[in-house]
Amino acid sequence: MRYPSSRPRSTGSAFTSSTSSRRTRNALPLIITHGWPGSVIELLEVVGPLTDPTAHGGSADDAFDLVLPSLPGYGFSDQPREVGWDPARVGRAWAELMSRLGYSRYVAQGGDQGASVTDAMARQAPDGLLGIHLNLLTAFPTGVGAALFGGLIPAGLFKRVR
Repeated sequence: MRYPSSRPRSTGSAFTSSTSSRRTRNALPLIITHGWPGSVIELLEVVGPLTDPTAHGGSADDAFDLVLPSLPGYGFSDQPREVGWDPARVGRAWAELMSRLGYSRYVAQGGDQGASVTDAMARQAPDGLLGIHLNLLTAFPTGVGAALFGGLIPAGLFKRVR
């Protein structure tokens, strides 16, 4: 299966972004960010079920338009020409990408390093971002950390969420 791709550059780094080839009427746009040391290849198995749910036992109302960008310096993207491509900067680039693709509302998902980018997007709250899903918890309440680690949490190990 082939997917359209582009290499936007005005964000400061050229990265590859693939989009689903099936645009379903009223499908919710979803940008998914891969992890480290991965690439968009690890996401290809979800393209069918998310873009064509009826072929996988779901409802057409559950369809997404997917955007699968490759993190700068990973897989199919160029090595950044300057330092500073932290999760916050990548999050801003993803928001700009979604705007350029014409999406006025969308959701985001990330795992591993992609979770850091998606978390940054949520904190930046760009216009159009409706919600996020993370499959790597990067911040959690101190009480949860204490329960996970038997009450012993080294100072400064985790971000604190109140």
